[in-house]
Amino acid sequence: MSRSSWKIPHIILNLQNCDRVINRTIVYQRMATITPRLIGQTIYIFNGLRAVPIKITEHHVGFKFGAFALTKKRAKIANLKKR
Repeated sequence: MSRSSWKIPHIILNLQNCDRVINRTIVYQRMATITPRLIGQTIYIFNGLRAVPIKITEHHVGFKFGAFALTKKRAKIANLKKR
């Protein structure tokens, strides 16, 4: 379920207050919104198993962090052998 539109966007304040994000910043809150202040930085998003590096561009602004770090593996379609 998405967040109500009348509420303010959920942001991570410690990322917003830094001029330069420290190397290897890991974000655990996948529901947080990407803001324009983070453009050009590489942020690691935890997907439950490992941290996935994401370079923030202007196209990412407004999306959630969780949209760029998938938590499930893609299903493999087994090839059936013909007899």
